Amino acid sequence: MRILLLSIFSLLTVYSYSQPVLSFTVVPLTGPALVNPVDITGCGDGSGRLFVVEKRGTIRIILNNAVQSAFFLDIRDSVETGGERGLLGIAFHPLYPDSPYVFVNYVKKNTIITRICRFKLNSNNSNDLLETSQKILISQSGVQDNHKAGDLAFGPDGYLYFGMGDGGGGGDPGENAQDINSLLGKILRLDINVGVPPYFAYPPDNPYVGVAGDDAIWYIGMRNPWRISFDRVTGDFYIGDVGQNLWEEVDMTYAGSPGGKNMGWDCREGNHDYESNGCPDSSAFTRAVFEYPHSCVPPCNTGGGNCMTGGFVYRGSMYPALYGYYVFADYGSNNVWTLKQTGFGDPPVFSWILHNNPGISGVAAFGEGDNGELYALGYSTGLVYAVSASGSLDVNWTSIKATPSTQGNKIEWAIGDIFGINHFEIQRSVLADFLQFSNIAELLPDAGHIYYHYNDPFQSSSGAYYRVAAHMNDGSIEYSPFARILPDPVSKPLLTFDIINNNWRISLPENWQHGEINLYDVQGRIVYNKKLSKEPLVDLPSPGAPGCYFVVIRGNEGKWSERFVWSPRSAN
Repeated sequence: MRILLLSIFSLLTVYSYSQPVLSFTVVPLTGPALVNPVDITGCGDGSGRLFVVEKRGTIRIILNNAVQSAFFLDIRDSVETGGERGLLGIAFHPLYPDSPYVFVNYVKKNTIITRICRFKLNSNNSNDLLETSQKILISQSGVQDNHKAGDLAFGPDGYLYFGMGDGGGGGDPGENAQDINSLLGKILRLDINVGVPPYFAYPPDNPYVGVAGDDAIWYIGMRNPWRISFDRVTGDFYIGDVGQNLWEEVDMTYAGSPGGKNMGWDCREGNHDYESNGCPDSSAFTRAVFEYPHSCVPPCNTGGGNCMTGGFVYRGSMYPALYGYYVFADYGSNNVWTLKQTGFGDPPVFSWILHNNPGISGVAAFGEGDNGELYALGYSTGLVYAVSASGSLDVNWTSIKATPSTQGNKIEWAIGDIFGINHFEIQRSVLADFLQFSNIAELLPDAGHIYYHYNDPFQSSSGAYYRVAAHMNDGSIEYSPFARILPDPVSKPLLTFDIINNNWRISLPENWQHGEINLYDVQGRIVYNKKLSKEPLVDLPSPGAPGCYFVVIRGNEGKWSERFVWSPRSAN
């Protein structure tokens, strides 16, 4: 096994994959028929149950392919179903059922008002939400009865994300999507771990907290982001935004990306100019990673359609050929696409595969079971499809791990077979997105060996990410999942409560003793500010009123934040 040390610094890579053959199989269900299903998900408790949202205002449970007769939730008396309105989306608390809360998106009866609400699980029945437990978090009127978006999803940061359409009508007549003071035409982000009214707080790093603009906004420039999802492995954020007359688009942002991105509407539709009045320079927009046209005249390699149904990155275990592909469809044309990320630049680069005539009809939503397997819903037919794929893998990465030692970091990996591999390349990055990385060594494969390792002398209190690139004989490159060396915990600030003096205290390592501390209340208002200058300990003053607060430190090491609850007599 020969090792070649490298000092190359790379920004962008390209690699190829075998192409999966996608299949949709109707799940044979017993029990009541599903009525206009629009969302499907597991709840994260390992029970194997699937929860199906019906547009009319009900949620059904499927267990062992049997639709249960009792509703999980029935709020038909509260839900308007005309046009694009209805009960449209569901998200379970990340710690469900220990945190027994479920969040839904619906349009209020006889109105065009979108509600984001929380319901609580019946403590005596795990198949029942208490309709009387409803807490209304957000209530937002539209312009017309369409473009209500509908999806909700929890990000890897534990915050609740959801899409709001631009309010309806062609061309965003209210100019809402580019208006930072309107919730319409946005991706919104809330901290829902708040036990008192209004039952949410604005995360302090939301882009408009403390400045002009609505504090709930995360991204602007959306038209109708009907379906959104997070890659359960990488945390990357995918948005399927329904187009106007010409283009449908998929947007993707890396995990850990800051808020404040502008997705373009109604200055742009997809990556194309739509209108120019009052629009910023094109550099202000985040480009769609994939788009397809409404009018698709042969030869049209991308395929066409007229109503995007965003999907998920497949992370199940039953179909390895599909692993890592983003699967989505068009409601009108019944075309299906799979996208695979092939470049980690900005914007990211994707390869795509069009799957014609996959045997579906009017797919309104995709969803994940607890095990990561994918499902799709036929809106008019009430059918549930199980998504599967066949195909071969170029490299079978059996395992990869990184462990620190006194000599640096040890990277170990195993593969199923070395056939077709020319050499391995070990790469190191400070971030999981590998937008920038160092190629630190090359290893040549040995016949008959499937286990490999390399000792990297690099040491850092900030930690590191590693991955292995398998350079194939045909010139393509296959990438392993990443392995992580965790940061040294003493290199981060530490928030503790001083019982004797009844106050919160922050211990600051030397590398965090320069910068600024801000203390925010749940409304995102700054209640305390301090410039740091070589101070190892900082005592936070009483913020005044009891409640939940956020402390944020910004300095040369980046940003650190923590939440705490303050009361005059005790700490929580």
